Amino acid sequence: MALDARAQHLLKQLIEQHIASGVPVGSRQLARDSGLQISAATVRNVLADLEDEGLLMAPHTSAGRVPTRAGYRFFVDSLLQTLPVAPEARRLVLRRIGEHIPDTDEVLHAATEVLSRLTRMAGFVRVPRRATRILRHVDFLALREREVLAIFVTDRGDVENRLIRLEQSLDQSQLAQAANYFNATYGGKPLQEILWQLQRDLQENRDELDRILRNAMELGEEMLDADAERILIEGELQLLDLPDFADNERLRELLQAVRRKRDLVHLLDQSVRGSDVRLFIGEESGYAPLADCSVVAAPYSVDGEVVGVIGVIGPMRMPYHEIIPLVDGTARALGKALSSELPGHP
Repeated sequence: MALDARAQHLLKQLIEQHIASGVPVGSRQLARDSGLQISAATVRNVLADLEDEGLLMAPHTSAGRVPTRAGYRFFVDSLLQTLPVAPEARRLVLRRIGEHIPDTDEVLHAATEVLSRLTRMAGFVRVPRRATRILRHVDFLALREREVLAIFVTDRGDVENRLIRLEQSLDQSQLAQAANYFNATYGGKPLQEILWQLQRDLQENRDELDRILRNAMELGEEMLDADAERILIEGELQLLDLPDFADNERLRELLQAVRRKRDLVHLLDQSVRGSDVRLFIGEESGYAPLADCSVVAAPYSVDGEVVGVIGVIGPMRMPYHEIIPLVDGTARALGKALSSELPGHP
C-alpha cells in the first residue's frame, strides 16, 4: 500500500515505541516524540487513516493504538532498519558453539540455547537429516506388545533409537530375522538411498513379500522417515516472563504447539527452501496457536547445501531490528561450525 512520508514516519515511530514499552501509544505522545512539529490533532487524523488501512488498532481499554499483524508486516518490509549483531553477542554465539565441536547434537543444542538466551524467546533448530551417512547395521528389539525399539548405527558411530508401534506383535526371533534381512539388503548404503529403495521395494513387491520381510522394510522406512521430524526446542519457558502472554490460555496453547514439534515441521521446511531469513507474523504461520506470535527463521548450510533451519518464536511485539540479524548470524556460525567438523553432509 502507498503511504506518504509523514504517515510512514509516524507508523514507524509508533511501532518502535510500542515494541519498547508494550503499551498502546497515544497521539499526544507521538506528536511530542515524532520530531515533525505537528499537533496531536494532526497525528490523530493520520493514525485514524492508518487504522482504516488496517495497520493499527485501538484496544478498547486505551485511547492509544497498537500495530496489527499487517502493520508489523509493513514495518518489517518497508520501514525496518536492522542493526549489526553486537560484538559481545557474536562472541558469545561463537564461544558456545565452539565449546561443543565436534559433537553435532551438542553444537545444535548450544546454538539453540544461546539464541534463546540472547533473545529471551523460545529457540528452535531443525536438525539436519542424516541423509548421506552410511548405515552400518540395525537391530529391532521387542519392548512390549506391538512396540519395537529400532536401533541403527551409522558409519560415523551415530546411534539412533526409534520407538515403533506395530499393527501386530512380533517375537524377538522374528525381529532378529527382520534385522538380518534389513542389514543384508540395505547395510552399507546411504540412509537417503535406503529410504528411497525401501519405498520403491514396498510399492513394487508388497504382495510378494512374506510377513517378516515386509515388516523389516516397513520398520526401516518408519525409522528413517522419522528423522525428518527432528526439532530441538530451548527456552520455551522464557515466554512466561513476557507480558504479551499474560493470558494463561493463550500461553498454554502456544506451549502445546511448541511441544508438538511435528506441527512445526511444515512451517520450518518453508524456511529451508531459500537462503534468506524468513519471517512469519501472526496467522502467516498457518497455525492457530501461533496467531499472536512471530517466527524468525534462517537456514544454515553445510558444505554449501542447506540442511536445516534455526530461529526463535516470540510475540509479534519483538525487536525485529535486533532479532533478525542475530538469527541470521547464528545460522551462519552454526553452518560454519558443522562444515568445518563434519566430513561431507550430516
